[in-house]
Amino acid sequence: MPLQSRIDALTRIRHRLAEFPQAVALVSFLAVFLFFSFAADNFLTSVAISNILSFTSILGIIVVGVAMLMIAGEFDLSVGSTFAVASFVFALTMNAGLPPFPAMVIAVLVSALLGAVNGLVVIRTGIPSFITTLGTMLAYRGIARAIGGGDFAKYIKTKPVLFSILNGPIEPLNRLFQPVANFRVSILWFILIAGIMSYILMQTQFGNWVFATGGNPGAALAQGVPVKRVKLIAFTLTGLLTGIASVMQFAQRTSVDPLRGGGWELIAVAASVIGGVQLTGGVGTIFGACVGILLLQMLEQGLVLMGISVQVFRAVAGLILMLSVILNTFLSRPT
Repeated sequence: MPLQSRIDALTRIRHRLAEFPQAVALVSFLAVFLFFSFAADNFLTSVAISNILSFTSILGIIVVGVAMLMIAGEFDLSVGSTFAVASFVFALTMNAGLPPFPAMVIAVLVSALLGAVNGLVVIRTGIPSFITTLGTMLAYRGIARAIGGGDFAKYIKTKPVLFSILNGPIEPLNRLFQPVANFRVSILWFILIAGIMSYILMQTQFGNWVFATGGNPGAALAQGVPVKRVKLIAFTLTGLLTGIASVMQFAQRTSVDPLRGGGWELIAVAASVIGGVQLTGGVGTIFGACVGILLLQMLEQGLVLMGISVQVFRAVAGLILMLSVILNTFLSRPT
């Protein structure tokens, strides 16, 4: 085959792959899965797989919101701090005597409000969301410390039924395995939420507005897209989903400390980028972001099973992130 024909064929393949921004994440996921399947003892056991899925489900719900916000062209670096605030509100309102369900509603609404505050500051002042949420990340962490008195909070009563609904073990499924697995209800909630948000993004007018807002806000505004409203809703949804994830984790652990969720904002952004969400906005899928966070959790679990330090996980995760950005940038080039 002549050289030019080969170049043209490779260009067509590159353009075809560019239509699937999650392609790099899927290939990376398969490579990492195959590696640990041979290199890590007990990786293919029910306990390891259920732990990966259970850990992924909590962070994954946050990633869903962060990914949609990034597709809309904005960032939220305060999700980790918002997570801590919601957990403290949930714990303290229940300990004060409020029934679990109203306490959960209040905690989730507070986290949604914090997300809305981020959005209002960004659209009213024009300050980049990276800077805005960097500031609110520190402010919200201070709120978590203040309402918790700088100490941890623990739910001291008997676990209510709501805790099992939010994140209880799926006993019928777990007992099918030996040793007993650790599949939890949060996995089902994660799948449901990711499916709903993916449908909204890919099949509704609002989803089209999100892509248009992130791709070219000026052109979107000229076409009648309510750009500011779209961004405000995306920020609020990110806060809302962070609150949902927070109460789910609390339902399992029944305690929270002021540092809860620290660093999760960077993991959420990394998972989204690995999953094909472009930092410039306008490109990405919820599915790809979910594959990204599943890949990162699988990587961490695999390295733990191999007895390797968590510092190595951060180094490898950073390498995968850099390679993903390079490959996605290459694939999206027009020529």
